[in-house]
Amino acid sequence: MGSVKRKRSARRQVWLRVHRWLALGLGLFLALEGVTGAALVFKESWLGAEVGDSMLTLMESPGATTTPASPDRLKAAALGAFPELERALGTAPPGRGFLPSENVIVFGPLRDRPGMGVAMLDPYSAQPRGFFVYDDLWLSKVVSLHTAMMLPPPAGRLLAASLGVVMMLSLVSGVWLWWPRGKRPDRWRRALLPGWQCLGLKPYARRWRDIHNLSAVALWLPMTLLAVTGVWLCVPMMFAGEEAMRSLKPVFSEIHASLMLGAVGQTLVVLAGVFLVVLYATGLAVWWQKKTRNRSSNS
Repeated sequence: MGSVKRKRSARRQVWLRVHRWLALGLGLFLALEGVTGAALVFKESWLGAEVGDSMLTLMESPGATTTPASPDRLKAAALGAFPELERALGTAPPGRGFLPSENVIVFGPLRDRPGMGVAMLDPYSAQPRGFFVYDDLWLSKVVSLHTAMMLPPPAGRLLAASLGVVMMLSLVSGVWLWWPRGKRPDRWRRALLPGWQCLGLKPYARRWRDIHNLSAVALWLPMTLLAVTGVWLCVPMMFAGEEAMRSLKPVFSEIHASLMLGAVGQTLVVLAGVFLVVLYATGLAVWWQKKTRNRSSNS
C-alpha cells in the first residue's frame, strides 16, 4: 500500500513540475494570446471604429435578379479606383474574408511603400466603397500579436502553434492534477465547491489555488477547443492537404471565433481569454507564496 502511494506521489510530482514550468516559462505568452483573442471577438466593431462603418456596409440591398460582379471585374474596378494598389492579389466575398464586411474585399500590395492595401467594393455594382492600408490599423497589430507574436508569418505562426501545444499540455496536466481521487463521498463537492475561501476564511495560498483550479475547470472545454483549433489554423498544412484545408478552414475558424454557438460562444471565447490571464496570475501567486514559505522555513 505504501509503495502504491509513493508511486502515485512521484507521478503527481512529475505532472506538477511539467505543469508548473510550462506555465512559468510561457504563461505570459499564453496570457497575451488570451487577451488578444478576447479583443478580436470584437473585431467587427473595432474595424468599423477605425475605418468607418459606411465602408463595411452594403449600400443597398440587391434585387431578386441581381447577380454578383465577377472577381475579374472587381479587381479591375479596384485598380481603377485606387491607384495606391500595385496589383490585386485576390478577392474575398462578403462575410468570408479575413475582415468582416458586407462588401467585397480586394487586396494587394501598395505601389509606393510596403504594406497591404484593402479596397472595399459593392459586391454587385463593383462601385468603390473605400480604401485603407491594413498594416496601419491597430487591429492589424493585435491580429499579428495573436497569430504570430508580431514575427514574420512562417516563424511567427510556428511559434503561435507551439504556444497552442503548450496550452494543451498545460490544460491536460492541470486537469490531471485537479481531478478528485480517493474514496471520499464528498470529493467532487470539495473540488467544485471549495467553500468560504473567497470570503477570506482560508490561507491566501489555498485561496489562490482554489481560484486557479475553478477558473480552469469552469472553462476547460472551451479553452481546449480554442487551443486545438488555434494550432490547426496556424499551421494547417501540417494536418491536411490543400483541398481539405479549404473545406475545413471555415469550420475551424468558426469554432475558434465562437465555438459555433453564436453570441453565447463569443461570450465564452472572451471569458476563456480573460481567464487565461487569471490562470497565469493566480498560478504565479501560488508558486511565489510556496517559494517564499519554503525559503522562510529553511532560514
